[in-house]
Amino acid sequence: MMILVIGGTGNIGSELVRMLGETGCDFKVLARDRSRAAALLGSADVVVEGDLSEPDTVVDAMRGVDKLFLVTPLHLDQIAMKSTAIQAAKRAGVRHIVMSTGAGAGPDAGVEIGRRHGVSQEEVKETGISFTFLQPGFFMQNFLMFAGSIRTAGEFYLPLGDARVSFVDTRDIAAVGAATLTGDDHENKFYTITDPEALTCADVAGILTDTAGRQVRFVDVPPEAAKQGMIGVGMPPKLADLINELYALGPAGHLAHVSDAVEMTTGKRPRSFHQFAEDHAAAFRD
Repeated sequence: MMILVIGGTGNIGSELVRMLGETGCDFKVLARDRSRAAALLGSADVVVEGDLSEPDTVVDAMRGVDKLFLVTPLHLDQIAMKSTAIQAAKRAGVRHIVMSTGAGAGPDAGVEIGRRHGVSQEEVKETGISFTFLQPGFFMQNFLMFAGSIRTAGEFYLPLGDARVSFVDTRDIAAVGAATLTGDDHENKFYTITDPEALTCADVAGILTDTAGRQVRFVDVPPEAAKQGMIGVGMPPKLADLINELYALGPAGHLAHVSDAVEMTTGKRPRSFHQFAEDHAAAFRD
C-alpha cells in the first residue's frame, strides 16, 4: 500500500509524516520545492515534486498511490487547490482519501469557511472514492502566534469573550489521520476532533500563567481590532473576515462541543491544553 501526503510540511502533515515513518509503511510527500521539503522533513527519499497549481504534476505524483491524505493551508484558493488533488486521485485510481476540513463543515454550514470545506467534501463524495473527513476544532498551536506578546507583555488577544472553545492539538489530528490511513473500518466516516474539555480564554490564560512562570492575561478585543491584527501580519482582509466569522460562533455557544474521536480511533486520550502548554513552554517563557 502506498500513501501520498499532500500538506506534509505543515503542522498536521509533518507530524503525520513522522508517524507514518514510525509504522514502516510506504508513503511519499508531495512538495513544490523538493529540497526545502527534504530539509524540513529530514529526508529527501520520501519527497516527490508536484504543485497543486499544475494538475499534471499532481497526476504524475499519484501514480501507484492507494491512499491520499489531503490538507491545505487556510487559503482563499483552498477549494481549487483541493479540487486539483481530488480529481488527480480519481484519475489515478486512488482508493481512499483522508481529508482534513473543519468542525461543522458541510454545504449548509453556518459560516463561509465551513461551506467552503463542504464544497471539497462533496467533491470527494462525487468521485465515488472512499473517504474519511477529519473535522478538527480550533488548533492549540495557533496560540504560538501569540508567543511574542506573551513573552513581552504577558497578554494574548482574541475576540472570544467568555466563550468556551474545544481546542485541539494538531498532533492529535495527525494521529487520527495515521489511524484512518493504516487501520480498518474508517471508510466513509466523519470524525470531529477536539480536546477532552472546552476552555474559556481565561482558562487558557491561567494555564499559560503556570507554564510561563509569570502572569498571562487574556484581552478580549472587538472583531475589527482582531481583523486589523490579522491584516498586520499579512493576512488578506477577506480571509480575516472569514476567521472573524468563525470567532463569532464562540460567544454564540457553538464552539464548545467535545468528541471522543481521538480516543476512539487511536486508543489514546487527546492531549489537554495543559500538556500542549508544557510541551511548548519554552516559547512562552522569557
